[in-house]
Amino acid sequence: MRNIKFIIEYEGTNYAGWQIQENLPTIQGTIQEKLKIMTGGGIELTAASRTDAGVHALGQAVNFRTESRISPHSFQMGLNALLPHDIVIKDAEEVPPDFDSRRNAKAKTYRYFILNRPYPSAIYKNFCWHVFQRLDIDAMKAAANLLVGKKDFTSFRAAECDALHSLREILSFSIETTPSIPPLLKGDEMGVIELEVRGTAFLRHMVRIMTGTLVAVGKGKIKLNDFQAVIDAQDRRLAGMTAPPQGLFLKEVEY
Repeated sequence: MRNIKFIIEYEGTNYAGWQIQENLPTIQGTIQEKLKIMTGGGIELTAASRTDAGVHALGQAVNFRTESRISPHSFQMGLNALLPHDIVIKDAEEVPPDFDSRRNAKAKTYRYFILNRPYPSAIYKNFCWHVFQRLDIDAMKAAANLLVGKKDFTSFRAAECDALHSLREILSFSIETTPSIPPLLKGDEMGVIELEVRGTAFLRHMVRIMTGTLVAVGKGKIKLNDFQAVIDAQDRRLAGMTAPPQGLFLKEVEY
């Protein structure tokens, strides 16, 4: 039995998330359907992250076991010919039998894009959160620094999260202003804020809740001096809203 690993890029707009759901289009279900065409048998993909509906990926890592003799390169080329254009296999390789894309992950990096200007974007509406009120970037950066480290992130955990505990470690959290979301036309000043967070693991909706809470800081709805208390309280009700999914990208998984 061989073990094959893929790195996948996808736009999540048209899907109900990664994980298979009955009667709904999902990333996992779509890829497994095409793999069945190629191999003639049922394939079950294991993913590093179960992204939600509308969330995108630049580097989702998955693996599956198969008795097929199809080479990794042929899997990549064949699937890219069969898959819809919003799902792409970026890389394929054979890995050791005990490799598990979820359990072996050492760190994950997510990016979140906020469009901070008075009017939205007709072109990039599926790739950013439009916030029209000017945000205090310095206050958001200072608050983000307080999230770095090993902490109990109950305040940033979705109610339906099924994790056994809320202890997680954030390795880095940066917030930068960028002139555009690539590949925007030069000269179109978008006023984009890019958040990038790297951690060993994340709770359900954790990145989106942290983002929503940092935006509340940027708006002045949560004072910077009160942000540590939000963390320490371990109470979801004290944190900000869950940021919408379309601004979130799974950038990379490290092994």
